[in-house]
Amino acid sequence: MVYHFMFGPGWEAGCPSCSYIADNFDGMRVHLEQRDVAFTAISRATLPEIEAFKKRMGWKFPWVSSNGTDFNYDYKVSFTKDDMQPGKQPYNYGTVDFPSEEGPGLSVFYKDAGGHIYHTYSTYGRGLDILLTTYNYLDMTPKGRDEQDMKPHAMAWVRHHDRYETDSEKAGCCSGEAEKSRKMLEPTVAEYLSEVEVTRRILGKVPADQLTWKPHNKSMTLGQLALHIAQIPDRISALAQRDGFDASQANFVPPQPKDLDEVLATFEGGVVEGEKRLRSMTDESAMAPWTMTAGEKTLFTVPRAGIVRTIMLNHWYHHRGQLSVYLRLLEVPVPVVYGRSADENPFA
Repeated sequence: MVYHFMFGPGWEAGCPSCSYIADNFDGMRVHLEQRDVAFTAISRATLPEIEAFKKRMGWKFPWVSSNGTDFNYDYKVSFTKDDMQPGKQPYNYGTVDFPSEEGPGLSVFYKDAGGHIYHTYSTYGRGLDILLTTYNYLDMTPKGRDEQDMKPHAMAWVRHHDRYETDSEKAGCCSGEAEKSRKMLEPTVAEYLSEVEVTRRILGKVPADQLTWKPHNKSMTLGQLALHIAQIPDRISALAQRDGFDASQANFVPPQPKDLDEVLATFEGGVVEGEKRLRSMTDESAMAPWTMTAGEKTLFTVPRAGIVRTIMLNHWYHHRGQLSVYLRLLEVPVPVVYGRSADENPFA
């Protein structure tokens, strides 16, 4: 039995929804083995990326890498650039618009006495609901899943299990514990929310028919740059929750989005996650050390708050300014950022 875990090369972490399912794997493996069933997860991320994330999550189940092979593509859980064109992804025994280069699934294989291997079963999409054990429990409670008003999608509340607030962090005076201070990042959160609006205005000006354009052969395309800006709130806020980052394991080339809707959806979902992570940081966690490495070499160590300030916010603003230059070169009116632009004047 193979679980196709959504975790692509260069990703900061595995898919939260797949992780939601994976929290059940270790407990059930011992029982499967009593019935002659082996279990493993497979992802296209590199083995060092998988092992680092697996260690962080405290999982023990086998998890291997299909990086550099056709396995994920053969079982229709990874998509090529051509597949990512609208309506072309061959997923879940049909052709759909899927919002990611990786998809979830589960496949079963049988090996007979002669050593022949047969593919006996696969399921995708909503066919995986039976694996969502927490949902099965929630469905028996009065409020059920309580997701009907969740934005931008029903499972937006799901986190990696080490990213929820703990009971002690929620505790107030009634429990006898002092509430942990979160004052240090309050100005940063206010700045972040203000800059979200500015970034939304600029991304809204990106011409949908020019996503492959770039001003120089060494430059990112317009689509890559816009998607990179859209991804920063989610990816870097998640990075700031960790103890550090190994730059040698990173892929710094942003993917080409299939369309502008992908960029805008990524942005809207990411800013929600970014705000939640910033608000969840206590003063204590904001001052915890964070280390950038390159393999065995340590590049620098700073407080996590410094990562929020530099690699998240300053990095965001830098690329947003770059995007304004792209717009100018394409003769697209540049919107107001902090004051008037050559095309808009908020003081008029």
